[in-house]
Amino acid sequence: MRKTIFLSCLAVAMTAGASTTWTLKGEKYTVDTLQHYRVGPGTTMTVVDLSGPAKQRVWYTVTDLEAPNVEIRTISGKNDLRNRVTVPEMVENYGDDSYVYFAGVNSDLFSATGPIGSTILQGEIYKTAKGSTEWHAAAYDRNDGCLYFGLPSIGFGAKLNGVMEYAPSLVNVPRAAGECILYTRRWGTSTETEIGAEGIEIVLRPQNGIINSTGATECIVESAPEINKGNATIPEGCIVLSSNIKDHIRDLALMKPGDKYTINQVSFNLRGSGFGVNHVMGEVHEMSGGEPLLLENGQKQKGYATMPNYETRRPRTAIGTDASRKKMFLLVVDGDAFNKGISDGIDAQDLVDMMLAIGCTEALNFDGGGSSTMYTDAFGVLNRPSDGNLRPVLNGWYLATPKTDDVDITDIAFADPHKTLAIGSTYTPVIYGYNAAGLLINKDISDFTISAPTDLGTISADGKTLTVTGNGTFALEAKANGTSCTIAIHAGSGSSSVGNVIAGAENSVKYYNLQGVEVKNPSTGLYIRTLNGKTEKILIQK
Repeated sequence: MRKTIFLSCLAVAMTAGASTTWTLKGEKYTVDTLQHYRVGPGTTMTVVDLSGPAKQRVWYTVTDLEAPNVEIRTISGKNDLRNRVTVPEMVENYGDDSYVYFAGVNSDLFSATGPIGSTILQGEIYKTAKGSTEWHAAAYDRNDGCLYFGLPSIGFGAKLNGVMEYAPSLVNVPRAAGECILYTRRWGTSTETEIGAEGIEIVLRPQNGIINSTGATECIVESAPEINKGNATIPEGCIVLSSNIKDHIRDLALMKPGDKYTINQVSFNLRGSGFGVNHVMGEVHEMSGGEPLLLENGQKQKGYATMPNYETRRPRTAIGTDASRKKMFLLVVDGDAFNKGISDGIDAQDLVDMMLAIGCTEALNFDGGGSSTMYTDAFGVLNRPSDGNLRPVLNGWYLATPKTDDVDITDIAFADPHKTLAIGSTYTPVIYGYNAAGLLINKDISDFTISAPTDLGTISADGKTLTVTGNGTFALEAKANGTSCTIAIHAGSGSSSVGNVIAGAENSVKYYNLQGVEVKNPSTGLYIRTLNGKTEKILIQK
């Protein structure tokens, strides 16, 4: 039983990747896992260093979107489209006392008028980008619990007092000729349309003050239409319908205060880039723009040439899923002069290969450079943003869990994914504690004890420190609050040497690669096995 516990924990404790090397643009990189731990419900955080043609430091989360107590939630600036704040400040400004935002990254690239792509935040449409931008988006569909990437297309219908009427085509973008736009307070206090220009603007009061991303938005006409004035004021809790289409000016001018104007989404889909992805969205509460699409159905996309500095090594941020679309990945790579000697940054093609290496079949680029930020509630910002300080950005993509008063520790884990120790060295581990929801609530449990095989070493009188005396790979166990956890200790000369060389795998023994992942019918190479109570590294030669 002890062996089974060790090996299953080893598989969790080691890095989430399936190998100790990644291939980026045909070049091999050695992967050194610096950290791998649960950061929140259904979510692990992994930090790796890559050694190869360049140095890289990479942070990535892996989230099971089907896990209980985990939700995707997004925020924009100071709850608007214009004000830029840092990724941690967004959480503070949003002031959501009902959720813990336990991990997140910056998301869309931005301009002076807001995020570039279509933006839906927690059930409210902040912006629908013009189709001419050809800007992709990430969107989570609550109907099927899946994450999708593609070119968004959102079409609206409208009724005035129950009868079909002209509908808006876009939300919160600058109005050009021949357009009908809805403006909300997320845009600002006025529409910013041209004063005196031909057009009509009508103040509407939505039932709940926002434009809903699912279902109808029921509005009451607040005041008589303004014709050929422009730059209409957007009162608090209201929206403005603004059109410069001649037929609209003629017919919408008949609207009067108290009329009912109902807005519906008549179409809402994300279209991929040629591999058959054309998803009709169901219930979308979260959407953020990104560009370009990096992976689709496991196929590398060619749009990376549209990325800023695509041939230059820069910090990067990306989002991805596996083929099920129910496992989500968020990735940040450091770079630029501020990280010299630590992380060189990656170009666009490296980023595509990196997303493949961590397990993605679908992936989208988010904003990079000095914007790249990996944030956690427990530890704050983990990476080193290349400006030397946190750059204010316009929106972020977060993982959240409902806030509770539960401070009881029901599970523990080593802060280290594994440890390599020389003979004579000592090790006092840091132990993390989690509540029943899987949220990290204690970053340094003090009341713990450790135990290890006598072949590994001795434990101090207080039960907290290991002194290494042996060679090989062993299990180190920690106990606290009635629960336990285990990591692999690679000790002495055995930390780099092989314990045994065997001619072939035995049918009755389970074998695991050096990442702790079970391997069926192992071929020639290095593996970990447990035999006769001892865990060791072995070399299979056939």
